[in-house]
Amino acid sequence: MKDKALINISRERIRTLFSEAMKTDNIELAKRYISIMEKIGMRMNIIVDRGIKRMYCKKCKAPYKHISVTVKNKTVIIHCSYCGNIRRIPFNKQKNKN
Repeated sequence: MKDKALINISRERIRTLFSEAMKTDNIELAKRYISIMEKIGMRMNIIVDRGIKRMYCKKCKAPYKHISVTVKNKTVIIHCSYCGNIRRIPFNKQKNKN
């Protein structure tokens, strides 16, 4: 089992790398940041946050900056502008918990 301090440091590095990938205009550098981020997650056996996972293309590792989004049949369809990959994310309406 990994030490809790190492896991916290790794999560912080993942967040930092992703924020830097979103800030930079150089797409090759952004892809490199995201691939390093994924390697840290795999090495430390950490599940990357869902919000971060859905913000970059799984095929080319480019962050979604200029994308086209379509909603169809309870599915969000995201088209990557760099490689043309299509990603489908299903969604359900959340129930109100009163």
